Amino acid sequence: MSATPFEKPQGTVEVPHIEVDEETKEIIKEILSQMKDTVEVLFFTSNTCGNRDTNWCVPTEELLDLLADLAPPGKLIVKKMRYEENSDAFTKYRVEPQRVPIIYLLDGAIRYLGAPLGEEVRAFIETIVRISLGETKLRPKTKKGLEALINSGTDKRVEVMTVVTPSCPYCPYAVLMANMFAYDSKGKVISTTVEAYEEGDIADMYQVSAVPTVILRREDQDVGNVEFIGVPPESDLLKKVLDYSSVALQQ
Repeated sequence: MSATPFEKPQGTVEVPHIEVDEETKEIIKEILSQMKDTVEVLFFTSNTCGNRDTNWCVPTEELLDLLADLAPPGKLIVKKMRYEENSDAFTKYRVEPQRVPIIYLLDGAIRYLGAPLGEEVRAFIETIVRISLGETKLRPKTKKGLEALINSGTDKRVEVMTVVTPSCPYCPYAVLMANMFAYDSKGKVISTTVEAYEEGDIADMYQVSAVPTVILRREDQDVGNVEFIGVPPESDLLKKVLDYSSVALQQ
């Protein structure tokens, strides 16, 4: 699939609230109605939103509250970790307070650095539903490869970092795939979604010129490598993940 050129926004844009019409709420409610098992979301925020120029913490919190309200009762639990009140949680989960808002699913196997707004809402909601159902929809060969990773005994996890923007129509496909790798690998793969406007230093570090940009990093590496620009084929992403973890792909 294609990639979208990445251009930095000009000036400061305040996004204090999300706006969702009733028709969209009904669509979201219908999607979330599929949920079976409870999904827990950890939301890291602060009173100052990391002293950012734009307070993305507010719309992110509003989105999570809306989804919890639209989901079947008790199926989506949002635990809010405010730095001023829960600094120990930031330390425990190794969350940098200046990067809030941050969202963790599966106790951190799936991470969002920045608000999952715009086009990313679709993949975020679909991720929640698939986790709840325990159905990733990955190909059998992919599942087999990730099972080999689980059984390899390696204690080094592989991070798949997907750099996105809210307006990118292709990014949700890359993010959803990486998230499902994290789920089916039982956390041996870490899926991190990075919102390029909010985490500009990360986008600059990897010289992101188009999104999605997919970066792979073994846990003992300080800096990862750009492996894909655009949505990677599932088989290619699996091969790279196994290469980074030094696990042979069985034919």
